[in-house]
Amino acid sequence: MNANRSLAEMEAVSLGKLAWVVPLSTAVAVIANVIFYYIITRWFHVGLRFPSDTPDHTLSATMAVGDVVLFSVIFALGAGVVFAIVAQSARRPVRTYLMIATAVLLVSFLLPLRIPSPPVAMIDKLSLVVMHIIGAIAVVGVLVGLGRK
Repeated sequence: MNANRSLAEMEAVSLGKLAWVVPLSTAVAVIANVIFYYIITRWFHVGLRFPSDTPDHTLSATMAVGDVVLFSVIFALGAGVVFAIVAQSARRPVRTYLMIATAVLLVSFLLPLRIPSPPVAMIDKLSLVVMHIIGAIAVVGVLVGLGRK
């Protein structure tokens, strides 16, 4: 058997499986991020506070768990759609998707890291970066691990 052929077979993605793998990866990302959220806010007392839109830029209340759930769902579903598109169009879909997912993850760090400091503490920004990493590991791991034929 040709080595390239076996790689292509290993990377084959089942679009039928994605119908249940995408929601599963979304659930895993939500659960992982919510657990991390409660650990950092309850045990380590990280505020996850951000500047408001008021002229004095006072800090807002702690980010709600609902926001964590909402953003986890949005990004996980987006990752699933991208995986499905790449699976249909790329010769080596898993490799291509991993490269895209890595690039998007790195770019996503810019959002929390660009929040002005002060007034926002670096631990708040780094906590968001960790949430991005947790979500990416959960989503990409489940999609790539269970989405193959």
